[in-house]
Amino acid sequence: MHLFGKSVVSTVVAIAMIPGVVRGQESLNKVAAEAQAALQGASPSSPAVEELSVVPFAPRNFVEKSGADCSGGIIYDDGSFEDGYRTTSVLAHNFVTEFVLPAGTNRLNAICTCWSRASFDTSVTYRLNVYAADGAGGRPGTLLGSVTPNFATPSLFGRSFFRVDIPGGLDVPTNRVYVGPAWSELLDDSFFICADENGPGGHPSYFGTDLVTAPTTPLQTASYRALGIRVEAEASSSCVPSSTALCLANGRFRVTATFQAPNGGSSGDANVVKLTDETGYLWFFSASNVETVVKVLNGCGLNQHYWVFAGGLTNVQTVITVTDTETGAMTTYMNPQSTPFEPIQDTQALATCP
Repeated sequence: MHLFGKSVVSTVVAIAMIPGVVRGQESLNKVAAEAQAALQGASPSSPAVEELSVVPFAPRNFVEKSGADCSGGIIYDDGSFEDGYRTTSVLAHNFVTEFVLPAGTNRLNAICTCWSRASFDTSVTYRLNVYAADGAGGRPGTLLGSVTPNFATPSLFGRSFFRVDIPGGLDVPTNRVYVGPAWSELLDDSFFICADENGPGGHPSYFGTDLVTAPTTPLQTASYRALGIRVEAEASSSCVPSSTALCLANGRFRVTATFQAPNGGSSGDANVVKLTDETGYLWFFSASNVETVVKVLNGCGLNQHYWVFAGGLTNVQTVITVTDTETGAMTTYMNPQSTPFEPIQDTQALATCP
């Protein structure tokens, strides 16, 4: 770990390997004390999280800005930041915050991150990660996408937002995701992500020490309320029509399928052909050989469900997946190998109305 440049003695490195969160400049005093204790043979303290106030981090408002700080997006901070966080790792830092997108919103367009620094290294190179909330206990799990490289040049002990627009947007499968920056301590030391310590809070954050692997350690400092991370999102159909993806009901539902011929025969993704906005068919071996017809109907006015119907002209193992791209909900149907395809008449398929 380095503060105010790269001059901290090597003894501190062993101490800083303990994962935790550092809150700013005054940690230098504790690091120096622990380094001296280590030199004298004493055991340094090893808290899971360090909470050390930072005198230069006076609150600063951002409400006067528009656009560049995602002021029109999803914001959990109160517009001022009292501190800055990083981990105690000498390798890397990875922070994310949970975002709950409004219903029907599934495309991230921009991510804004508030940065500060406590050294004369003026620029930080970072990646922005987006994780699904499918880890243990709803923690960050699958990496859905990342944007890299990005650059920030905050002033010394200042607080500045840096906006990154996502080309074409990033479609996410559900409205609950984790978003945040990851950066290398080896390349860019003494950079901090801004922290709100007196706002309403209410959304969990996690930290880790790997640039890519999902961070899973809860950020639980006594004063934490929100990190300086904001996002902009919009509603979008993430169903992109292709030879293997059938988009139905005005592009809201994506139908895909796989097949496996018996006795180790051919297998792969089914090819699709759209017939109407509600109906299409699948073929496996030849475009002239129709295997299955699928349709998705809006039954919301009758039983608050979308319906899935399918009829097959095959006995090949088939797996059909229907995904509601607005909510991420999906349903899967499987026809066993060497079995005549049973008709599907599922009027309870997806409870995602309207």
